[in-house]
Amino acid sequence: MVEEVGTIWELYGLKTNPFFSDPLLIFGGDIDLKVGFVGRDEEIRRLKNIIYGNSSSRILISGDVGVGKTTFVNYARAMASQDKFFTTLKEIAVQPEWSGSDFILNTLSAIYYTIKLRNDIDSSIIDKELFRKLELLVDIVENRDKNFSLNVGIFGGGGGVNTSINMPSPNIHSLQIFFEQIVKEIKKSSYKGIILHYNNLEILELNKLSNLFQSIRDFIQSKDVHFIFIGDLVVPQIIGQIKRVNSVMSDTPIILGNLTIKEIKLLLDTRIKLLTSPYLTHIKPYEEEVISRLYELYDGNLRFILHSLSTVFQELIKDNPIVITNKELTLVLSETAKRRWLNKLTEWEKEVLFLILKDEEITNKKLAEKLKKHNQNISKVTNKLLNICAIKIKRIEGKQKFFSVEHSIRWFLLEEESKKENIKKQDNISKEIQKALEP
Repeated sequence: MVEEVGTIWELYGLKTNPFFSDPLLIFGGDIDLKVGFVGRDEEIRRLKNIIYGNSSSRILISGDVGVGKTTFVNYARAMASQDKFFTTLKEIAVQPEWSGSDFILNTLSAIYYTIKLRNDIDSSIIDKELFRKLELLVDIVENRDKNFSLNVGIFGGGGGVNTSINMPSPNIHSLQIFFEQIVKEIKKSSYKGIILHYNNLEILELNKLSNLFQSIRDFIQSKDVHFIFIGDLVVPQIIGQIKRVNSVMSDTPIILGNLTIKEIKLLLDTRIKLLTSPYLTHIKPYEEEVISRLYELYDGNLRFILHSLSTVFQELIKDNPIVITNKELTLVLSETAKRRWLNKLTEWEKEVLFLILKDEEITNKKLAEKLKKHNQNISKVTNKLLNICAIKIKRIEGKQKFFSVEHSIRWFLLEEESKKENIKKQDNISKEIQKALEP
């Protein structure tokens, strides 16, 4: 039975798991974002120039899953907040069902909770009456099922304050006017501007993403507001096709690649240093070669490296602190992968899985060609592999689905690599022996 994380890490003199993959938070969290952030100097410089060089902006941050996009934007926002920019406590997670009005309502909701939670620090960020109206508006977001509605007259800047009349929810135009009112009030409190951070663009289908951005095009041009959007590598291509929206973006997307191995090692060293308990003896949990092995396995993807490291320590017996080497890494992750996946599969299904593992992406049609099977037989297997989360749909092109393995399936490659290394070592030993025996 796996012990509690706190107990596990106490063995190493640490307060908690240093291999967490959640984004670093602007406010709070186990690690101070301003100290724990590593790398991205050029990208930070560019984003800072956009924010400081314009009264308002719209910028897209793009990159593969797990490269640290959210932490990157959180770091930029944290630095700007120290320089008197107002920003929300958390990023705003865009949802597929959102309309333009939903987008603005949830933006206002994020601003409301930030002001509310920081009220003890600065109770005069906005006028009390305006804050009351904002509070009532947030109820629309949270009580949709109760048919709560708000008199849109309160948004006109002089139409009265009666909020008890039942009318349809405010339209996008009235919401934008109210939002601009809030921005002006925040600016009065000596803030240089507002920075808003939106996640999840990659979960929207092309038509939904297009429709949403068409509807909020005018809104995201609001004065004194910097809109930062996060998406995967496909999102910039979609935004680029929406001419009316692409034309108002402030710059080309900032593309984040993987951190270098040197940066990842520094990141982990920094985390361990910051999480070391002053009351316990500190033991580094791994040898450097382990990071190099995982970096190579995942082409530098930080999230998958962290997930793998966490799994190793969760699976090990925790009676004593064990410093992980490549040998333990390979053994633990290979055995874990076998228990999780291979015990659930037939030999035929394993063959399909390992064929997908060898390819970056592959379709049922291509699998059928390679294995000389009918498409329907292959689709039964890929459906099962999808159901047990061994593979995922990487992308869809027309009617073709392109499959790739989940990151933990790649643990099987560790054992394969280890065998190759052992064979190579044996060959070198044999050569040395033969050389020594030569007259």
